[in-house]
Amino acid sequence: MYMLLNWRALRHIAMVMVAVMGLLSFVPRVEAAFVPNAGIVAGEQRTGDLGTVQKALENKMVSERLQALGYSSAEVEQRLSMLSDAELHDLAKKIDNLTHGGDGFGFVIAILVVILLVVLILHFADRRVVVQ
Repeated sequence: MYMLLNWRALRHIAMVMVAVMGLLSFVPRVEAAFVPNAGIVAGEQRTGDLGTVQKALENKMVSERLQALGYSSAEVEQRLSMLSDAELHDLAKKIDNLTHGGDGFGFVIAILVVILLVVLILHFADRRVVVQ
């Protein structure tokens, strides 16, 4: 009889545990973190963007072109200070996306692929090109 009572108690405990675990599975997971201050982040971003633009303006070709267009360095600095954060960020992003001449490696690869395709098409069509 004691054994039967013990099994019933264990069965009730197991059922309570299943119910508790089932209820806990419906509780949503919550994660908390610090939210950065928008003013500090914007200030750091503006500083970085301004550095990117200043570095581009230090380029000899850019400064010569601006002088040829009639802009002095003081005028350029004044106009940069008048830009909003969004405009300055867009300008810095465009400067970062510029390619600096490159070595033409992609162009050479594209030409080689086209030549290979022409050769393969001629080969599979049983055609020959004879240069005399």
